[in-house]
Amino acid sequence: MNLLKEILTFSLLADRPDAIRTVAEWDYEEWGKVPGNSVQRTIERINDKLNRDKPPLYILAISKGRVLGFAQFKRNGMSIYPEKEFWLGGTFVSPQFRGCGVGSALADRIGAVAKDFGVKDLYLQTAVLDGGLYRR
Repeated sequence: MNLLKEILTFSLLADRPDAIRTVAEWDYEEWGKVPGNSVQRTIERINDKLNRDKPPLYILAISKGRVLGFAQFKRNGMSIYPEKEFWLGGTFVSPQFRGCGVGSALADRIGAVAKDFGVKDLYLQTAVLDGGLYRR
């Protein structure tokens, strides 16, 4: 097992408001550079998803107090699949920690959170049809 993965902890973004701007900046840089969007608008959207007791919610991967990445547990994540309710999506790992097991750990953690909510089927939301980050 990867050493970094062994020292990871997880937190809800709702419990770490100090990390909202970082998550918003990462989200904007990775997926949000579209007309009419900004980091501030991304922060506003994230603030609407700071749940603890129901999806949507964000999970942070943390090591030694530093946020390394995040993933989202979503509800109705893709409108083209209305029959599929719960989703893992929006996974991001800071570039310097990619390849260290953080993304896998986040995916595992979202799976565990979904199970705790009684979810039997969790779907993968990804724009890359070969599975991208999730392929492993």
